[in-house]
Amino acid sequence: MTPAVVYARHSPRPEAEECDSVEKQIERCRTYCSKQGYTIVKEFSDKNMSGGRADNRPGLQAAIRETIKHKATLVVYSRDRLARENADDADIVRRLIRAGADLESVTEPFDIKDEAGELMGGMLAVWAQYQRRQIQKRTSKAMRKYQAEGRRMTRMDRCPYGWRPDPNDPMRLIEDADEQAIMGTTIPALHRAGKGPRAIARSLNEAGLRCRSKE
Repeated sequence: MTPAVVYARHSPRPEAEECDSVEKQIERCRTYCSKQGYTIVKEFSDKNMSGGRADNRPGLQAAIRETIKHKATLVVYSRDRLARENADDADIVRRLIRAGADLESVTEPFDIKDEAGELMGGMLAVWAQYQRRQIQKRTSKAMRKYQAEGRRMTRMDRCPYGWRPDPNDPMRLIEDADEQAIMGTTIPALHRAGKGPRAIARSLNEAGLRCRSKE
């Protein structure tokens, strides 16, 4: 029977990436392997990890090594679970082909060992990369909107100097009058006096106006 290695990944932003959980992906990969007559050697996953990079996902790297070791078929639920960057996808495919291993997706038909499959795989990788760019744009736009509304990104974030958490809503920011005065009056006055950034910081420290600790 053909040996198989299963890999699943789930993004930390489920509202931005429509994707089944790691558990559901693995279950569907198991069903696929059973229908294909594959024997699963091992299963790997990366929970709450973006597909933007391949080198920082321990589950993926372990899955690739195990696949190469057994000259097995690496089975994923969809190609974008493997990688969302075209270069990473191409590199993984090259490594598998050189080792005599294979790659298959539960939801997408392709064969990495022929020209048509290479074309299809490349198209899927480009589409995954495009989707990632769109996710990044939506996330960036949402963060700018939240910041404009005075909202903090998380409760543990450091507040920008000149602002402090709203006592009635810790997820919102309100101006800190003392720090706003330092930024609006004290620092400009020191600058007009000919002091550079380091000299200004030193003057503020000497006056006891140090940067506050993390919230």
